[in-house]
Amino acid sequence: MRIFPDDLEDRAYNHERLSGWRGAGLLGHDPAADALAGEAPAHAAWPLRVLLFGFAALALGAFAVLALKDLKGRVDSALAAWLLAAAAVASAEALIRRLKVRRFGAEEALVAGAVLLLAYGAERFFPTGSRWHFSTAIFSAAAALGASAAYLRYGYRLASFGAVAAMGVFVGSLEQGEHATRLMLAALYAGLLAAATWWPGLPPRERRRLELVRFFLALSVPLCLNLRLDRLLQSWSQAPVTGAFGMATFAAIFVIPAIWLASGARERSRVMLWAGAIGLLVAQCSIKPYLGLKREPWDPALLGLELMILGLALKRWLDAGTGSRRGAFSSEALGDPGPGKAAGLLASVAAASPSAAPSGPSSQAPKGGGGSFGGGGASGGF
Repeated sequence: MRIFPDDLEDRAYNHERLSGWRGAGLLGHDPAADALAGEAPAHAAWPLRVLLFGFAALALGAFAVLALKDLKGRVDSALAAWLLAAAAVASAEALIRRLKVRRFGAEEALVAGAVLLLAYGAERFFPTGSRWHFSTAIFSAAAALGASAAYLRYGYRLASFGAVAAMGVFVGSLEQGEHATRLMLAALYAGLLAAATWWPGLPPRERRRLELVRFFLALSVPLCLNLRLDRLLQSWSQAPVTGAFGMATFAAIFVIPAIWLASGARERSRVMLWAGAIGLLVAQCSIKPYLGLKREPWDPALLGLELMILGLALKRWLDAGTGSRRGAFSSEALGDPGPGKAAGLLASVAAASPSAAPSGPSSQAPKGGGGSFGGGGASGGF
């Protein structure tokens, strides 16, 4: 279903890894590494990509407003919006196929605009859409379906974020009460996190592409259960959280990030480590709002002191390993200490590997002339 061929996706994934290794100082700018990764797919630099995205989004938005502003009927507006969405998708497909573009910005804006037009048309199509929560449910459900289809077709990270956000808005529009909504959101994001982590047969490039949305999902699970998240910056005391549900959420905002930390340490997952660390930091800042205690001016200093102690403890743990290193937790250059030596080693291995014998009839195999042309004084019979 993906419009980009697997070879193109693999080469883009390899060059993303090379860029990450070089940015971390693990690999130098060795041409052999680029040769092993293959030709880098053509893509626009970030400034140009943002500019083209904004220009295409502005053009599509202006055209949609011009086409829809005079339509009074809901069904007419829906059909017109869907027609514009189909035209935007067709334009994006034509740009990708004919110009061989990948991540140039303009085609991404067309796909994003098509998802919004699809959701708008779905909301306008139903005659009872005047109810606010019903309209929000229809719009968000259509946007989630459209963004999911866009990710499956084009692999855009923005589409995965859009799908997750739209699903959350859909759950919030069901009017199930605060407690039930929080539990449903946490269960939804936990399920999506499990699918993005353990989906069978998911290629490594897709797992890397979903790392940011995994971080968002992992961080959102405890945040959805935090009953005092909106009062972290207030200095005065509030009423303490009571009841079984409140105490359960108080425990969950500490336990869940701790699970993320343990999972990240076991799987060597940076996004899970970050999600667990930030989640525990937010949970610690939520203790006083949960218990109804007044904040003191020295609270930030105490938090900073705790973080300093934690940093020193981690450094001592890393330095206590063999050779002052802790395996995957300590970054070091691959292969020899010199920059690019690992890539040179890989290139040497690839060059030394046995090649396939030339194909074709044996009569066409090259034969030596026995020095018939001379060379260094050699005669033809040498």
